[in-house]
Amino acid sequence: MTSSSYAYMLRICLPPGHLEERRLNDLARFCREGRVEDVMFFINAEELNNGHLTVEETRPWLETIDSAKKSLAPYGVTASINPWITLLHSARGRQLKERHRFRLMVDPYGNQSTAVVCPTCPEWQQYITEMYAFYASIKPAVLWVEDDFRFHNHDPLQWGGCFCDEHMREFARKAGVASLDRETFKRGLLQPGDPHQFRRIWLDSCRDTLVELARKISDAVHEVSPDTRIGLMTSSPSVHAAEGRDWHSIMTAFDGEGGNTAIIRTHLPAYTEEAGYKYWWMFNGISRFTAALIPEHTEAYPEFENYPFSRYSKSIAFQKFQLETSLIIGSRGITLDIFDMMGNGIYPQEYYERWLNDEKDYLNAIVALHLHVKDQTGIHVVVNERSSYSLHTAQGERMEELYPNETLWASYLSAFGIANRFTTGLPEDNGIVAVSGQAFRNMGEAAIRDLFDNHTVLLEGEAVHTLCEMGLGMLCGVMRAVWHHYESGFQSYEEITNNREYVGIGSGRMTAQISIGNYLEIEYSDRTKAEVIGHVHNGQGHAAGPGMTLVNDRVFILPYGQLGDAGYQGLLSPIRRAVIQESLQKLSEQPPLMITSYAPHVSVYRFNAAGGETLAIVNASADHVDELSLTDIGMELEGWTEYSRADPSGRPVTIRQDQNGLVFDSDLPALSMKIYHKRSQG
Repeated sequence: MTSSSYAYMLRICLPPGHLEERRLNDLARFCREGRVEDVMFFINAEELNNGHLTVEETRPWLETIDSAKKSLAPYGVTASINPWITLLHSARGRQLKERHRFRLMVDPYGNQSTAVVCPTCPEWQQYITEMYAFYASIKPAVLWVEDDFRFHNHDPLQWGGCFCDEHMREFARKAGVASLDRETFKRGLLQPGDPHQFRRIWLDSCRDTLVELARKISDAVHEVSPDTRIGLMTSSPSVHAAEGRDWHSIMTAFDGEGGNTAIIRTHLPAYTEEAGYKYWWMFNGISRFTAALIPEHTEAYPEFENYPFSRYSKSIAFQKFQLETSLIIGSRGITLDIFDMMGNGIYPQEYYERWLNDEKDYLNAIVALHLHVKDQTGIHVVVNERSSYSLHTAQGERMEELYPNETLWASYLSAFGIANRFTTGLPEDNGIVAVSGQAFRNMGEAAIRDLFDNHTVLLEGEAVHTLCEMGLGMLCGVMRAVWHHYESGFQSYEEITNNREYVGIGSGRMTAQISIGNYLEIEYSDRTKAEVIGHVHNGQGHAAGPGMTLVNDRVFILPYGQLGDAGYQGLLSPIRRAVIQESLQKLSEQPPLMITSYAPHVSVYRFNAAGGETLAIVNASADHVDELSLTDIGMELEGWTEYSRADPSGRPVTIRQDQNGLVFDSDLPALSMKIYHKRSQG
């Protein structure tokens, strides 16, 4: 793996004693023809998993991998290891072995797993560090820690753990009480309103435990093999927030002290094929979110999976789309989970090596541009990894209530072709800031006031409601705000009432009840300049309250939120897109980069770095786009190079200007991405 090329890291399972020599020959051929740089060998994975293996049970696996490592080395292919389990993903009927006296994980309701362990168990910690030292003995290029390195998602436990007796004693000690039962602790942990001290005790405990475990595993590996890098697999950051994940400290702990920094397998949220636009919504809310939280030096090799591992799960077109667009988050390569974990090896009729080979030149060309999320520009979408510490739960009944909802604007703006970026703090410039969920609870009052004094602000309903609960509603002109459930009948549709036509439709109407979340009925202050763009009505046509509104020429309010099971599809209206884009043009001195021609689910991302300026244009729809227009934001028109599947080496292009803005005289196929780069002068 080098920084100048895009690395294919193939995940494969070679069970000892199961035609491994034949499988290895096929693997070597595949790596040569598919231009694979690294093979990640699984141990004891998925269907073959036998729980927590002993050293004796692991030895044949390690011997097979070591033999494969030596066979692949002449082809320039390195070998890595993925043991598949640390705590264990799910019990699935597995039991602990007699010699393993591990403390087992317990969920908030007292249910105990039969095989998933408590991460603070001293016997298991000694075991796992000894096992990782054993894996490191054959000097793998990367030694992976799977995404069961977490407290949540350990079926059949409800949510996960750990609330074992030992943990309950520790929680009681930190709370300064003699004892705590699970129900009392859970009730405090999830208490609606201001968080109880139990919330901080829970999150701090989880946070510290995983960082300390990462440090112990790292020390064990690097003492045996200093040059081995550790890789961490992850899932959704919003879910990890409910266990207080400290992204920087975990990755720094896995780095070790030898200079071989850890890498991360960022979750790509589609194990089976989704409609492109649905995948892209999730990608913006999960994969891009993860990239914003990790240390700047951490290299990303996202997970590309087509479970259950064939083109019956994903088309080649969709797989190419995932591969290319992973570059948006600055990935240096990809982990390819495209063959099953049962020992069948390479499926010859899939011909993955052909299209992987075809894609490689394009991927290498873009990696050489060194795109990084820190260099993205556009509307600032505010997020915080510590949001679960401060958010208010609604019912206080389920652990899922601790998941923050701060990424809506990233997905929404991207679907409308508006450039945006994540930020974990308020921007220093006077750019546009978008806030959703309860993100305001992470900021002090002074910072919030400064935000409204110095920035154009986009708010959805939950952000407005949060401000009101904090006593700061007047910053956006709101005196009172009340939620109405999307199935309550209170609201049915929103109608444009500002005497403007949008997309050629006068008095346009948009759904306010289907796949749009709950509606926030807002009462604006008489002292506020509130330009109501549309009014919400019930099914009988009676006015229910204001819809989209511009406040004081500085704030745009979209009064919907708390999406939950309602979904988001109703938000994606051509009329709403036109309203938001017009509002951004009106509210900001320098409007953001956005696609002005009508191209649903085509997104644009802008990177400004020392090496030059880069535009990434992604077509997440199933439609071919013939031509694109972008806002004129002062970009030079000449000196650009276009990179695509058809022209992986790049071809010079000139951007022309017309009355609509900047025009790219280039088509954009369905489910594809093109990159436009202009090198800096001097």
